[in-house]
Amino acid sequence: MKTKTIMKMCSITNPVRLLISLSLLFFFSNIIKSKPALERTPRSLTYAYSDNISINYEKIGYGDKKIVLLHGFGTSLHTWDDIKGFFPKNEFTLYLIDLKGFGNSSKPEDDKYTIQEQSKIVEQFIKDINTDSLYLIGHSFGGAIALLTQISLINEKSRTRINKLILIDCLAYMQEMPVFMENLRIPLLNKLTFLLPNKFRAEYILNKIFYNKKMINEKLINRYAAFYNGDDLKYSFITSAKQIDQNRHEKIVDAYKNIPTPCLILWGKNDPVISLDNGIKLSKELLNARLEIINECGHVPQEEKPLVTFKKIYSFINK
Repeated sequence: MKTKTIMKMCSITNPVRLLISLSLLFFFSNIIKSKPALERTPRSLTYAYSDNISINYEKIGYGDKKIVLLHGFGTSLHTWDDIKGFFPKNEFTLYLIDLKGFGNSSKPEDDKYTIQEQSKIVEQFIKDINTDSLYLIGHSFGGAIALLTQISLINEKSRTRINKLILIDCLAYMQEMPVFMENLRIPLLNKLTFLLPNKFRAEYILNKIFYNKKMINEKLINRYAAFYNGDDLKYSFITSAKQIDQNRHEKIVDAYKNIPTPCLILWGKNDPVISLDNGIKLSKELLNARLEIINECGHVPQEEKPLVTFKKIYSFINK
């Protein structure tokens, strides 16, 4: 009987009832699917640092706790794709930056790709956020930039204050360069590197930095390969690699002892790029740091162990 009634209501002989039923269905389905007024999806934005340098960044969330995230060498803000969704949007606002010369940021041929030049851009970006609750996360090359940024803010006695630092497999000390970076410093060989197919290069690098090779899938390869195009990228990669200068970096190292900021140092126990010894040394030189080691993990914990990495970051920030 009920089936017949429903069929009758939806039949062509009841057009009014059919129209009402469809209208109600459409109305309620849109209520369920509709997004709240507050922004919940990433926004790709541009920060104009100067007339010829525009920094691409992604803003996620609307919380009071603001976090700036800096990626490593040769990658982009998409290195955080596997971890960014864990941060509660009502609690945090994330600013994922493409460093100058990487991702979708400007790649001018201005010969200014040192850690110091990158730090100037990040420092100004942070000042322009204008917040009392700021956290800075840096991975690898981005970790070196994060450290220098904090040193600079302390030295100039800036009003802008970083509440806490999170350094992930950080380039804190100069060492022997990994093969894929050293090749970029060798004339001719560096140019030949860019003749290789993007996906081949991406897979090669991922195999060098991941501990668990089974995690290297098509999605991950495409993430890295997507930003290996263009002659301007060739310039920025080669110049950035050449301008990692040991003598200039030693001055940064000398200032570590002057950083009072609470700092969490995360390290993949099996990092083949930057040895865990570097993390142990850094944790002893910083005034207020603690080291947490992530087992069975290589150089990129945010991609290889995203949930574990997030939980450690979240606990540290909220402590």
